[in-house]
Amino acid sequence: MSSIFVTGGSGFIGRHVLTALASGGHRLYVLVRSEEKLRETLKEMGWRDFSSLVPIQGDLTQPSLGIGSADLRLLTDVEAMIHAGGPMDILLSADEARQVFLNSAREMADLARRSPRLQHFIHVVGFKSPYSEQNDGVSPQADHGHKAPPYEKMKFESDLFLRRTMKQSGIPLSVVNPSVVIGDSRSGITEQTGGFGLLVNAVRRNMMGLVPGGDDYWLPLVHVDHVAAFIAALAEEDRPVNDTYFLLDNKKESPGMKELIGTIAREVRVRAPKGSAPYGLVKGLLNLGAGKLLGLPKESMDFIVRTEFPTASKLAVEAKHGLNLSVSSPTLPLVVADLDYRLNHGTLRLPPPFRQHARAGLATIESEGRGTPIVILHGAFSASYNLLPMAQRLAESGHPVCLADLPGFGRSPYHHRGVGMEGFEQAIVALIRSFDSPVRIVGHSFGGYLAARMLEAVPERIAGAVLLQPVLEPVSQTYRHPFATKTSARTLSENSIRKRLIRSKSFREAGEIPEAYPSFILEEMKSPRTRTTTAEVMSLLSRPDVFRFDPGSWSPDQVFIAWGQADVRPDVPEAYSHLDVTRLPYAHQFPISHPGIAADWILERL
Repeated sequence: MSSIFVTGGSGFIGRHVLTALASGGHRLYVLVRSEEKLRETLKEMGWRDFSSLVPIQGDLTQPSLGIGSADLRLLTDVEAMIHAGGPMDILLSADEARQVFLNSAREMADLARRSPRLQHFIHVVGFKSPYSEQNDGVSPQADHGHKAPPYEKMKFESDLFLRRTMKQSGIPLSVVNPSVVIGDSRSGITEQTGGFGLLVNAVRRNMMGLVPGGDDYWLPLVHVDHVAAFIAALAEEDRPVNDTYFLLDNKKESPGMKELIGTIAREVRVRAPKGSAPYGLVKGLLNLGAGKLLGLPKESMDFIVRTEFPTASKLAVEAKHGLNLSVSSPTLPLVVADLDYRLNHGTLRLPPPFRQHARAGLATIESEGRGTPIVILHGAFSASYNLLPMAQRLAESGHPVCLADLPGFGRSPYHHRGVGMEGFEQAIVALIRSFDSPVRIVGHSFGGYLAARMLEAVPERIAGAVLLQPVLEPVSQTYRHPFATKTSARTLSENSIRKRLIRSKSFREAGEIPEAYPSFILEEMKSPRTRTTTAEVMSLLSRPDVFRFDPGSWSPDQVFIAWGQADVRPDVPEAYSHLDVTRLPYAHQFPISHPGIAADWILERL
């Protein structure tokens, strides 16, 4: 166990670094401006035990890092320092960048010199830094760093400064150069919408018809949990050495820009690029102001490169510690969908005890518990987030609860398995099979349709089913043509959404509509991924041939239906009347308008 001082602990990379270090039993002194914010951030990461954490009040931009004298004395006893502080903001001004990067590096160096037990300094920089152990004697003006934007230039200068200072002080220095950092390798969760998110946003807005540079150029990527695992491995080194580590895959094993943008286009459901444009031309256009139109800052082009980077030192650490830090191709669709969702909605906070996860290629929101898992499937014009109030009440029962975003909705990637219902059904079968035991499935509207399909597709995996206003017969023919529905969705406003919700009897009256629900729908429809998927699903649900149910095979002891009689259809279809049906005086969206009543009714049956 080591005592380690960490800056940037509440940031996108830092929170994962702290989590990885805590699992190694280290004592962590963490620079914070707000202890409360850090704790909330780590709770979202699943932290329950904070005994290894010692918050140090301070500020990177202040002299002595804004740390009080008592805490400064405390830090002189640490054995390692990890400097990962500073915002991921490529638009920082020169003064802002100098203050947060170069000045903080000077303060860290001063603290390191006054720490007699310090055995290792780890500095997180970036893959574009031109410095290494072979050229740390050059002056900042001697390299091309002066051409870089202030964000990169000051990171480079802080890199060079710390290399020189640590060499003079005899302190082993590990420089970690992450490439463009994307979400967790298992879940794809990407809390930071800068970086890779800028490219996703440009593609989904159909602003990437031509690939910058073509396939000879590439965008090196690394998962955030892989960065954390690597830094944690370095912290375990008994005899650290001076070295530089580029956290990226080899160029020949990575997609070129054409392939990468094509993958993003496929996931956000827009047309793939038709050709390429010279890198210099694209960069020149961005410098002339085209970046405002594309939503792509000119500084972002600096991360698209032709260069191959040295990876021998990284691979040696990987091999020594049994790590595999390559980009996970199956997770990339989750990364794109997660960013697409965040670009629409921003960061949506989850109430305890829920956390974001992924299962079987779908984004989920889950709470832990004991007993039979409860799996919740949402309807169209919705996502798992909208059923959270109902799920909170269900979680109070102590059962594990899993809300899944259906393929192409919320934070889940589209299934890419043809245009019928089979892709959705196969995705839910895989979700159900990801659990160790049979599940109790709760489906609302379209989710109710899919839950009903599971009764016949995997009956041995269903311990019980609750269908909330399930779609059991064709919806209105106005949804028959997906192009018309998709076009209409682009013209929506909050006011028009509220009127449609009343007119379609989704809610009985305006007062029943949750205040944030219309804006949520409006934001969802900004995404071509969600807009296209919604239009296609509604078109499928307007067709009689997709309703191939055999309700006679369903067990009345296992299937329960709740039906809001204020819906367009006031009662359940006759073929399902032999089942346990409860008729409620509400409209189609009653799990959203009356979540407590819906949850209590579910718990009585399950």
